[in-house]
Amino acid sequence: MRIAVIGLGGTGSAACRYLTKAGHAVVAYEQFGVGNDRGSSYGESRAIRYGYTDSFYTHLMKLAYRCWDELEAEANEELRVRCGSLFFGVEGNAFLGKTTQALDAENIPYELLDKGEVERRFPAIRLAENELACYQAEGGFLRATRCVLANVRLAQQHGAQIREHTPVQQLITSRERPVVVSSHGEEAYDRVIVTAGPWISKLFPDLPLHLEVTRQQVVYLQIARHPERFLPGAFPVWIDTDRLIYGFPQDGKIEGVKLAVHNLGEPVDPNSVNRVVDESYRLEMVAYALKRFPDLCDHVTYSQVCLYTNTPNEDFILDSVPNSPEVWLVSGCSGHGFKFTALLGKLVAVLATDTAEHEPSLAAELRSIRRRFALRRFLKPSSG
Repeated sequence: MRIAVIGLGGTGSAACRYLTKAGHAVVAYEQFGVGNDRGSSYGESRAIRYGYTDSFYTHLMKLAYRCWDELEAEANEELRVRCGSLFFGVEGNAFLGKTTQALDAENIPYELLDKGEVERRFPAIRLAENELACYQAEGGFLRATRCVLANVRLAQQHGAQIREHTPVQQLITSRERPVVVSSHGEEAYDRVIVTAGPWISKLFPDLPLHLEVTRQQVVYLQIARHPERFLPGAFPVWIDTDRLIYGFPQDGKIEGVKLAVHNLGEPVDPNSVNRVVDESYRLEMVAYALKRFPDLCDHVTYSQVCLYTNTPNEDFILDSVPNSPEVWLVSGCSGHGFKFTALLGKLVAVLATDTAEHEPSLAAELRSIRRRFALRRFLKPSSG
C-alpha cells in the first residue's frame, strides 16, 4: 500500500517505522523539522511507568514496554532510562489506592514505603509524616526526541520518504482515494494516518472533535548540594498524587532536575503560543521543590513550554474517520500519552492495513482498545 503519515511526533514516527518494516510505501509529512520543539513529543524526558489508577492503562503498558524494548534494540541506543517510579501522597489517598489496585490486577510487583523508608532509599526526598509511597522498579523515563529520531531513522532505512517543513494544507476524503494537498500538489494514497497532535482539528474542520489544546510549563532547578542524590537510581521519576506535581532525576543532558504540573494549563491555539514560562509558575515550582527536595535551590537552569492535546476524560482517540475508512487518526494523548506512542504507532499501522491477524500478541487486545478509543466517544453533540 501507498500510505501517508501526517505528523512525525512519537506516534507518527512509530507508525512510519512499523509500516515500512511491513513493506508499505510511506510518505511522511512534517510541518516543522523532525524532532522539533513545537508540539508534545520532544525533550530529554517523558515518564514511563506501570502506575495508573485504571488497570486498562496498566495492562496496555505491558504491550507498550515490549514496543519500546523492540525500538531500543533496533536503534542500538539507550532510549529508556531505568530508574524506578515513585508515587506518593497522604495515606488513604484515592489515587494511591487505585494505583495499587491496578498494579495488583495486572500482577505488577511494587513496594509500599513509609516516610522513613523513602528517605533512607532516596535521601533527596522528604515526605510528610502522614504520607505513603508506592515504588515500582520498572518505571523510568524515555528520551523523547531521541525516540522520535530513532523511529524516523529506521523508517528511512526501510524506504520511508520524509518530507520535513511540509505543512499539509488540506486532506480531501470525498474522492475515491484520500488526497493529501501540500506544496507537492495533490497526492492520492491508499491509506492516510493523521497523528498531527495539537493541529489535528485543523485537518478535520468538519469533524466536531472534542479536543482542547493547552499550554504546559516545565522548569529545571539547580542542585545546590549532593548531586549524587539526584542521579538515576538514587532518584526515581516521581509523582505527588495529591498535587499532581511530578519530576525526574538528572537526565545527563540539561543541568538540574525537571519539575512540572500535570494540571491543565490555559487553552491555546497551537500556532500562537507564548513559549516563555510564567514567573508565577516558576515561583510555584521553587516553593514546592525547596520543601520536598532540600538539596535543590531556587535557580532555574532551563525552562520550556509544550502542548497537551486533551480529550475530556484523558482517553486517547484511535479510529478511522466517519465515511472515510481509509483515513485513520490518533490523538488526544492528554499529557500522558508519550509512553504509549510506540504501541499506538504499531496499533494504527496494523488497523489501517487490516493486518491484525499477523500480530497475535495484539489480537486479544484490539476489541477493547478500539471500543475504548472509538472516535464517536469524542465528538461534540450536534447543536441541531
